[in-house]
Amino acid sequence: MQGKNESLRDYLTRFNKESLMVKDLEPSFALVALNSGLKDNSTLIFSLMKKPTHDMADLLRRAEKYMNVDEGLAARKQKTSWFDPQEKEKNSRSALGKKQRRKGGPELTKDDLRHKLSKTEGSPKRGSPIPNYNNFAPLLET
Repeated sequence: MQGKNESLRDYLTRFNKESLMVKDLEPSFALVALNSGLKDNSTLIFSLMKKPTHDMADLLRRAEKYMNVDEGLAARKQKTSWFDPQEKEKNSRSALGKKQRRKGGPELTKDDLRHKLSKTEGSPKRGSPIPNYNNFAPLLET
């Protein structure tokens, strides 16, 4: 039986290890045992009820697709926490600076912030001033 918190991949790995220990296991019995051991709310069991498999290789091919979907969805859930506005604010640069100032950390200097440095020295609004080049090196002929 597939455990309550056991992934499909873990269940199939465990099932294969156990089935190798059974001497002269009929493939049809293994197929039925694997089907009956799946969680009732599994999307794979729903698919197998709609379109039954006739051999273990077909079942494993289909199961592989469902395992990839499950793992992809799990990865998306972890990734979506980055898009959560509260998480984003907690990890933003400005929030980190506020935390550092509250802890009594060092204040940022003009050297640390290029855009603030350029504003205080009368350069254009963004970035440092564009240098003027009057002397150029000759190009080499090939």
